[in-house]
Amino acid sequence: MKEKAIKIAIREWDNIKCSLERCGDIGELAPEDVVTDDPILVLTKKFLLFTSSLIEMDKKLLKYRYRIPEASDVFAALAIKSAERLELARGLALAFGGGYSYVRTGLLRLQGTELQQTTFFKIFFPQGADFNWDFNSSLVKTKFKAVFDKFMRWQNNPQLYAVDMCMTNANTLNLELNGEKG
Repeated sequence: MKEKAIKIAIREWDNIKCSLERCGDIGELAPEDVVTDDPILVLTKKFLLFTSSLIEMDKKLLKYRYRIPEASDVFAALAIKSAERLELARGLALAFGGGYSYVRTGLLRLQGTELQQTTFFKIFFPQGADFNWDFNSSLVKTKFKAVFDKFMRWQNNPQLYAVDMCMTNANTLNLELNGEKG
């Protein structure tokens, strides 16, 4: 069962690697970094994936595509690892991974980074969402590069990050006050 889960993790890592190629080289996946059967490791080392989550996601792909909680968890964990390899600091890597998962699955699940994930979403989908995009699409690669560049600017200029988060928060509040969805 673990070998199958590792194959699934490598397949999805390669998909992420393809979509992020304009951002830099994330290298190969070291399965032991993300796949385990040990519940203690999952509790103590964040963003490890249970083999069962990978296998369950794979079973559901034909019917639900990537719009399932298991896929959200898989993409968040793998994209966080990818962002760290692209030299984003841990906090921004968490937000980048959560944002990647959000635009892949349509599920906003990673707690504590909602504003950053929303900003990621708005850069990636400026005119409406289509969650069934192709990892190897030139447009998708360009969008990820734009998002990644924004995250790097935040890392290099924390004041810009603070201003952008205030603007995102203010825009969301304004929409809510007007009875609209953000």
